[in-house]
Amino acid sequence: MMRLVSLPVGAALLAACSPGGRDDAPVDEAAAGAGAASGAGPAATEAPPAGGSGADGAATRSAMTGTVSDLKGDVSGLNIRVTDTATIVDLPADALFEFDRADLTPGAEAELRKAAELIRKAPPGAIDVIGHTDASGDDAYNQRLSEKRSRSVADWFAQQVGVRQRAFRVSGKGETDPIAPNRTADGEDDAAGRARNRRVEVILPR
Repeated sequence: MMRLVSLPVGAALLAACSPGGRDDAPVDEAAAGAGAASGAGPAATEAPPAGGSGADGAATRSAMTGTVSDLKGDVSGLNIRVTDTATIVDLPADALFEFDRADLTPGAEAELRKAAELIRKAPPGAIDVIGHTDASGDDAYNQRLSEKRSRSVADWFAQQVGVRQRAFRVSGKGETDPIAPNRTADGEDDAAGRARNRRVEVILPR
């Protein structure tokens, strides 16, 4: 089990406030223009919590608190999860892409600039960029869309000063790794949950 510290900062959770939508309409391949994912390495390992009691446990808790505090000035409006081995930035897909598209919108740059600043301050090591969709639509289509979206984000990072020299591992997981329910307990559509699942994770080493 990994230890997570959530930092929903800013005006409220961007993902929960994102508009509903589906990831099941065909993508215009030419317009998406992102290509298939390449170098799809594994995401950062989810290590067991380093809890414990006594001095060791207190030191660990203090270190985690210090890490979170250091990030607060840089993450306004970003959703961040911190584990023992990685800092995971969840970028809501609805803030980056139009419905069922893989090309970045003009407004996406504001979100990406915040993530880029964290990358500049992150320790050395490869950055994982992983695309995710909700569970609407065809599995194979969602897999392709998640790969194209993560590639678009990684391509943007590759053009930024202080970021482009980093190694990026780009992949997509389609609908296979949700962080929220796609449906309610009574089987109804959960639009807010699906919006949270539509995301691109940027995983930084710690």
